[in-house]
Amino acid sequence: MKITTAFVAVAALVGLSVDGQSVRCSSQWVRKEVRNLSPSELNTVKSTITAMQNAGWMGWFAYLHSNNFGTIHNCEHFLPFHRRFVHDFESVGRRINPAFVLPYWDELRDYANPAASDIFTSNYFGGNGQGSNHCVTNGMQANWQMSYPSNHCFARQFNNGNRINAWYSPEYIQSVLSRSSTMAQIRAGIEYSLHGAIHLAVGGDMVQMHSPNDFIFWLHHANIDRLWSVWQGSNRIWTMDGVDTANKPLTLSSNVIAYNEPIWTVMQLGYNKMCFSYDNVGSVSNRRRSLDKRNAVYSATAPKKCIPRPVTTPVKAYVPPLVNGVFENFQNMTVNADKFVETYVAQKLPAPVLNKWFPTYAANPSNNGTTTGPEYSAVPLPSAEASGSESAEASESGSYVALPSAEASDVYNSAEESALYSEDYVAYEDTEGNALYGLDNGKGPAYPMPNPYPLTPAWCAMHKFPAEDVHKFYADAKEFVRDMNNVGYQSPFAKV
Repeated sequence: MKITTAFVAVAALVGLSVDGQSVRCSSQWVRKEVRNLSPSELNTVKSTITAMQNAGWMGWFAYLHSNNFGTIHNCEHFLPFHRRFVHDFESVGRRINPAFVLPYWDELRDYANPAASDIFTSNYFGGNGQGSNHCVTNGMQANWQMSYPSNHCFARQFNNGNRINAWYSPEYIQSVLSRSSTMAQIRAGIEYSLHGAIHLAVGGDMVQMHSPNDFIFWLHHANIDRLWSVWQGSNRIWTMDGVDTANKPLTLSSNVIAYNEPIWTVMQLGYNKMCFSYDNVGSVSNRRRSLDKRNAVYSATAPKKCIPRPVTTPVKAYVPPLVNGVFENFQNMTVNADKFVETYVAQKLPAPVLNKWFPTYAANPSNNGTTTGPEYSAVPLPSAEASGSESAEASESGSYVALPSAEASDVYNSAEESALYSEDYVAYEDTEGNALYGLDNGKGPAYPMPNPYPLTPAWCAMHKFPAEDVHKFYADAKEFVRDMNNVGYQSPFAKV
């Protein structure tokens, strides 16, 4: 269906500002992690986005994103615009069905093996595209025909065949949140890492300017917004600095791109039109206690040293205990990855690493004490012979399989693309590359963070990302991995 003038007019009405001052919402809804939705809530999502597709709204939002693409990326408009944009989409959905609430996807939980996520199954949003046109044939958007920018099947093309290269770890993104003190820093740290990595990983429509055609775009940007809200906390709500793409300074009074509304109207959740919150406000410890109490019989009878991975579908509500610092069935954890990192993982790092990469944790003794939470320790791999083969026994016991080293070709599509940059990218793949990603000279498992900056030259050119910024952030990610390896850190999220 083509986007008609009527659609444009209606959408414009959604964006009109009627707020003369900051007003607290009389009620608000809670955006949940998509895997925490009930079957009824998931059905509401499916029926609502299907109705939006049939009415032409998916095409409208793809058009709006494309039309403003050059001014909403690579500058500090990125976070305010996408918060307002995502809310706009959610508002249209709620007009169709008041029970509709946009979920988010905690992508950090899936970083080591993204293609294995429930998100890409038929019960959710379908998997990789099929055939020469990479058309998606399962999930909520199965066999959709998109109208913008031209008639085509809804498409995805994973960045590694039927697999997806690993992206940024929870620890690294949490470090970005901890180290950033300005909007310019947090915007660049998120946009140049997790944001781009997800778009490129999913491919198809998601790697184009019309990426809102893929409903995963909305889950993804709801999560980006959630991470921004985590960073805002209680003392950065009104932090607005940086510049737009014309290098003009931005303030709270500057208008949100494409909306005749000042930026301050979107800065505080629960006020003005931002009548929503996220479900990651509770502490992990309180959540664990309530869930353990709910599963008291299972907890009392569970083995203390090892809980085998069940062969049947696990109970989603149960959060298994730590086994030498490792969550069994981590993909079924009901708490957010960033909250887990903040509460349990960062507190176990040595002071120098904590100070360098998690300064806000180091400044808060409650986050790095040793009296709360289970003890954390690295889990050794099995023998070299066992790790050389993908053994089910190693997986069942909770050990880790070494992940492959990153090559320059993992980050750029080809040597030819690499040559498009004035600086030789291979210089960043130094002699320590194998130690960074594989076994560290027999010392134990290395902190795995493969492919930490998978932004291609074409993607960078489309977003006008400066090459020097790409190199800077990639080098920063490599340094993070190196430091984590030097202290023998192993991420529980890296289970493959």
